[in-house]
Amino acid sequence: MPIDVPESAATSWIHDFNSAQLTSLVRQAVDKNYNLLAASARVRAAGARVRIAGADRYPQLSINQDSSRSQRLRGARFQKTTSNQFALGADVSWEADLWGRLSDLNKASLDQLDASSADYQASRLSLAADVIKTTLDLVESRMQTELSRQTLKSLQTNLEILDAKLEIGDVNDRTALEISLSRSDVARAEASIAQQQRDVDGAKRRLEALVGEYPAGKIAALSRFPTVKRSVPVGLPSELLLRRPDIVAAEHRVDAALKNLSASRKALLPSLRLTGGAGTSTTEAFKDIFDPDALVWNIAYGLAQPLFEGGRLRGDIELSAAQRDELAADYADIALNAFREVETALAAEAFFKQQEIQLEKASREALLAEELSLAQYEKGLVDIITVLESQRRAFDSRSTLLNIKNQRLQNRVDLYLSLGGDFDHEPDAETLPMQKPPR
Repeated sequence: MPIDVPESAATSWIHDFNSAQLTSLVRQAVDKNYNLLAASARVRAAGARVRIAGADRYPQLSINQDSSRSQRLRGARFQKTTSNQFALGADVSWEADLWGRLSDLNKASLDQLDASSADYQASRLSLAADVIKTTLDLVESRMQTELSRQTLKSLQTNLEILDAKLEIGDVNDRTALEISLSRSDVARAEASIAQQQRDVDGAKRRLEALVGEYPAGKIAALSRFPTVKRSVPVGLPSELLLRRPDIVAAEHRVDAALKNLSASRKALLPSLRLTGGAGTSTTEAFKDIFDPDALVWNIAYGLAQPLFEGGRLRGDIELSAAQRDELAADYADIALNAFREVETALAAEAFFKQQEIQLEKASREALLAEELSLAQYEKGLVDIITVLESQRRAFDSRSTLLNIKNQRLQNRVDLYLSLGGDFDHEPDAETLPMQKPPR
């Protein structure tokens, strides 16, 4: 039996990032994102298919009214004879679901509706993750730009010192080399800033599109990385994976395929259809059509047993069986990928943490080396090449640290995605159903 989970499991993880602004952006995206609106429409379409499939289980009733007028010429003098015909009737037909074929088709459509609802939840969860990850990319791009500007300022100061030497004529071959290297580093830093500004612009536009604000350009994103309030609990139960929307959807689709296969097999069995009708007919005034004395009724039944249809019914059975096998294989593949994704994200959480600790240490040491090299350069103890190298190392270590901070936060988002929600809500057959999309 499929297991549904409360809607809070798929969204409460957002609060672990300890940012009201992030939460606001996600809510805005859920309200305005066009892909999510399309997923909602697909759920409504699946609901309509349920009503269409269920209609075959009930009697079909129709009312008809016919009127006709005819004229005939007869005799030598072509006398006109005019006649009117008025009829009012009601017809009813019903196929008795002797073997449960129609019931199977209706239940299969219900399973497809549940699968569409799970797909909507998957789209909702993926949208929240995309908003957060795009916001994190935007934060990193902005911080990288700020770091590059700080580095550019230091490089420009170095170049100004060398240019001052050039102006007073204190120049030799080594000084010319130092000036060329400094100018090269300044140009490289300016090119880096241009690239990072391009990254900022692209990330901002992606975020605006996700939250439905493009091209207004009025969205305000974070200026710094958010902090994560909690660490990953030890011993997460594997049952959490049962609430993943893609696994839930795949399970419902397998159930639907099994019911479709059952219906295809039952199509080989005899079918019973009951028909009936009642009505009146008159050639007189139209009002006589409502005369009870003119009432005529009929009732009949038909029993049909398929004998030969060129292999169509057997083909339907083979098609349904193949679709069942395909969906069962897809379900197994999705489940295996879910375990792999969780294990990968859990392992990466520890790796990123250790990497960030070491990069923090490397960044501190590189900044200290930059300060020492500048002090020694002012005293004439080292040349400008040593200063440039120390500045480059300081920049690289700080830039890499920003990137790792972003990757570590994005990996946490991937962990929530792979689990299908937060760390706390376990699936339970007694819990509330998953949130349905707005109608």
